[in-house]
Amino acid sequence: MSDLNSAGDYAMGLELQLEELVEQRARAEAQHREADAAELGAPIADLQSQLADIADLAALAALENVAPGMTPVIHDAGKLGIDVEPT
Repeated sequence: MSDLNSAGDYAMGLELQLEELVEQRARAEAQHREADAAELGAPIADLQSQLADIADLAALAALENVAPGMTPVIHDAGKLGIDVEPT
């Protein structure tokens, strides 16, 4: 469980960094600093990729912890978490 807590803490840190960079890019665009705004694209994409990787790992961990007799069901890609239904 502490591994999941650590991953959650790490993900929260990434989300805070991502939010800050997105805000910086928005300010740069509002101030017509296109070069600065474009420069933030790569770090933003990197953070988004890292968050996607963590989400994939969390989903796999959740699948491994499904109780016997239950079937994991992912309702839609935009929903966090995995529901289970009796088999």
